[in-house]
Amino acid sequence: MTPEKDTSDRDCHASTGAYLPFPISYYRHGLPDCGGGSGSWYSADCLPNMLIRYARARKCLTYLQKLAGCYWMERDGCPEHCYIEGTFDLDFYLARVKNSAQGLSHAICAEFLGGNTDAFSSWKFYQYANLNIRPGDWQMPYGTNTEDTTVQIYEIIGVFNCGLPDHRTQPEATFSIDAQGNVTRS
Repeated sequence: MTPEKDTSDRDCHASTGAYLPFPISYYRHGLPDCGGGSGSWYSADCLPNMLIRYARARKCLTYLQKLAGCYWMERDGCPEHCYIEGTFDLDFYLARVKNSAQGLSHAICAEFLGGNTDAFSSWKFYQYANLNIRPGDWQMPYGTNTEDTTVQIYEIIGVFNCGLPDHRTQPEATFSIDAQGNVTRS
């Protein structure tokens, strides 16, 4: 896939700050040490968007060389960015949000804010342009009368490639959200 160059004057977001409050459309592999992308562009869905944000977390130093060969583009016509430009000291995890009854299986970012990992309030969730995902948002919907929405938070323990992290098999925390929006530890 090759994004077409956009000749309009649309603004592209700068890659400053810890959270990148906009969706990323494309990612690719490339040269090491942030030397530039060279591979084909791929569409970035929720998991590559999460990994791009993880690369900014600074707790990923073990995977720095692999991530320094990964690149993203916000949308057609915007500049290419290296995954690791501008890193921050965030305690960052992968969160999987699932509700089969609603056809939802989604990856979002989970930042541990401190305190007890078993407390939902100890976590900040974000992805795309939503920097404060809460129960009831489309990315973390309430459950249904037949199935709760499940939020599982995993520690990232590796990077397979620019679009796919590795994580522990046992979640750090699991929460359920019922049809009324009540959150319980599972």
